[in-house]
Amino acid sequence: MGTYPPRECGIATFNQDLFNSSQKFLAKSTNCKVVAINLTSLDTYAYPSEVEWTVDQDDKNEYLALAKKFNEDPGISGIILQHEYGIFGGKDGRNILDFIENCNKPIIVTLHTVLPSPTESMRRLTKRIIQKSNMVIVLTESSKKMLELVYPESKNKTRVIPHGIHDTEFASTGEAKKELKLDESTILTTFGLLSRGKGIEYVIKALPKLIKKHPSIKYLILGETHPVVRRNEGESYRIELAKLVTDLELDSHVKFYDQYLSLPDLIEFLKATDIYVSTSINPHQAVSGTLSYALGTGRAVVSTQFAQSNEIITEETGRLVPVKNSDAYARVLLDLLNNKAKLNKMHKKAYELTRPMLWSSVAHKYSQLLYQNILPPVKLRHLNKMTDNFGLFQFAQIDVPNEKHGYTLDDNARALIACCWMNSESHGIEMLIDIYLGFIEKCQLENGTFINYLSSQHKVRTDQNDDEDLEDATSRAMWALSEVISSEFASNEAKKRAKKIFLSALPNIKKTHHIRSTALIIKSYSKAMNSFSEHSIELEAIIREYADALIEKLDSNGSKSWYWFDSYLGYNNGIVPESLIIAGEITNNKRYIEKGELTLAFLIEKTFSSTRYMPIGHADWYEKNGLRSYFDQQPEDPASMILALISAYEITHKERYKNLIAICFSWFLGNNSLELPLYNFQNGGCYDGLHPDRVNLNQGAESLVSYLLSRLAINKLTI
Repeated sequence: MGTYPPRECGIATFNQDLFNSSQKFLAKSTNCKVVAINLTSLDTYAYPSEVEWTVDQDDKNEYLALAKKFNEDPGISGIILQHEYGIFGGKDGRNILDFIENCNKPIIVTLHTVLPSPTESMRRLTKRIIQKSNMVIVLTESSKKMLELVYPESKNKTRVIPHGIHDTEFASTGEAKKELKLDESTILTTFGLLSRGKGIEYVIKALPKLIKKHPSIKYLILGETHPVVRRNEGESYRIELAKLVTDLELDSHVKFYDQYLSLPDLIEFLKATDIYVSTSINPHQAVSGTLSYALGTGRAVVSTQFAQSNEIITEETGRLVPVKNSDAYARVLLDLLNNKAKLNKMHKKAYELTRPMLWSSVAHKYSQLLYQNILPPVKLRHLNKMTDNFGLFQFAQIDVPNEKHGYTLDDNARALIACCWMNSESHGIEMLIDIYLGFIEKCQLENGTFINYLSSQHKVRTDQNDDEDLEDATSRAMWALSEVISSEFASNEAKKRAKKIFLSALPNIKKTHHIRSTALIIKSYSKAMNSFSEHSIELEAIIREYADALIEKLDSNGSKSWYWFDSYLGYNNGIVPESLIIAGEITNNKRYIEKGELTLAFLIEKTFSSTRYMPIGHADWYEKNGLRSYFDQQPEDPASMILALISAYEITHKERYKNLIAICFSWFLGNNSLELPLYNFQNGGCYDGLHPDRVNLNQGAESLVSYLLSRLAINKLTI
């Protein structure tokens, strides 16, 4: 979405290049379409077939209508929007908010301009765009740093994808010069739509000094006047440049090409170029497509200093000069032209270093980001396959239930929670709730306590139940029961059964020893309080007692550099700080929330980069003062972190938590160490883990339901 050719605009060219590369890269898997922004209702263009919709930039109703149309179209997965303040109408282009704020589809916004000191109007507009976008893209690292400084809410939401370049063969200048009848000339080139910000006059003023040493110089100025500039001031800038050329007696050395060049013609001129001159006089310009194309063709560049040029131009590929400095242009251009061997070496290095910027690579990165921000529809095919009329099987061999290992209370409790979060209209949910609730009933002993393991013959697996600590399974069962009791969709009969099991277990839930089971009890009792008015005082007292116990653990084990409840980070870590934040909300105790946020911040520091979630590996726990483990990564951990971040966001309303939720969920979709999806888009299952070299292709119950809980929790948050 943005401007599009034949409208003459840098964003239009960018959009077309991205579209063509994306469509080629995605092939038949995705159909890309374009929303083209028109300057006015009178400006109509003969758009190519990919332009499906057009919007008059000044017509707010057209933005609203487009948002409504997109919301109602199930075939539209997401939108990539190219943003520039001058192309969307209204003050600073604020009409785009009418679309962004009313469109429910995932939106990725590329900010082509990032200003260090925006006006207050621009600041408010940009902040709102960032908040409403799923992801923000900038084209340079310096733009990312500046954006995060000016707009802190963009942290963990911003990615850098460079301006793309076209895949051309590297060639020396000779053949192209011959084709263009520029043999025997030394070619300097600048191209782009002309406007006063181009600063071309400073290069022209440098030419007399250059020509004394290199009389064969020809300076080619490629491109017509920007259409908007032409409307406002006609060709005055071009006329001024032409007069300057005549006054300096440079008519035989400067040639204007007053036309909008096709891509093949542009590449031909660049191949004939000895040095490309990038002339912007705006030090805050984020990026120049013309600079990218020149380097990508394999040409040395002399450029003024701005965000992209400072990053991309090195001593190996060109030179930087201050803005508005003709003497500097003359000095560095002479230096390069005096050493043809060095110049040719620069050409080759520019070509080599820009290969990662190919449009094919850029399109791949955009599609990956969009893919990772589209919430897949909830599919229950694998859940149904893993469930018989007794319960949810524990393990799978690939996607086939491995029945010999039987069932666990832990997995069936998780599945029951997931079903309670689904819409009542989801096919078969009532039956699944009945099966999983029935399994919990079968796991409860006469004294109210629970066992965890049942065999495939539905018998108690005494060895495992006696040998293993069942605190986690018991506390997770209590959480599941509390979800049924408070569910909007569970039947009255299911709620009645759940209350009976919950109350029978309540006297037997003694003070737990483990931080995760303590946290799960806090979560379950907090959820159940509103449904048990006669027990609410008792439940709140236990919540306080357990929260105090966690803080006592934190005080005993935590330090400034290791602010955690244990001397190690293990599995399902997110539940612990989440429980303190929930306890603080329930009991109106700010200290609990403060401690919960601080420990969550510690966990975030240990498991997030700026773009990726990296759970603690299950091969070895992360011991204090030791090395953290990265593998085997398992789905339970991102699920736990997502639920913690959602609780933190809903209780504190801090935007940074919401940004991290999206990053964490994208772990399932391929934004992980191996860049491979864990979610199975075909059956709705989830692979069991991420090894250093591969994905564990088994799709067991814990992984499956961890994904479902994550997906459904995000859906509830969105609603």
